[in-house]
Amino acid sequence: MNGMLGTLIGLLALWMAACCFCGFKRRFVAFLAVLLIGLGANLCWMVFGLDAHIFEVNVLIAQTSAVIYAVCAFAIGLFLSRIRRKWMESRVEGS
Repeated sequence: MNGMLGTLIGLLALWMAACCFCGFKRRFVAFLAVLLIGLGANLCWMVFGLDAHIFEVNVLIAQTSAVIYAVCAFAIGLFLSRIRRKWMESRVEGS
């Protein structure tokens, strides 16, 4: 794996962690901001780095998969938040 590929995978992991954190904290507007920033960065990379055209099929598929990744990470954050909340509600306070 070369440095560029490692950097891109790291940025993808960081972006998905940000989406998951937005889901965990139930920040829907922040999620939309993170989603748009990620889609913009992905589009810039494909247009300027890979010399692709905006409406190529491969670019549209990559953008769609990025949206699916983000929504899944957000849903995982919501799910983890719900588990944590139910866990805290079910705690037995000892006297």
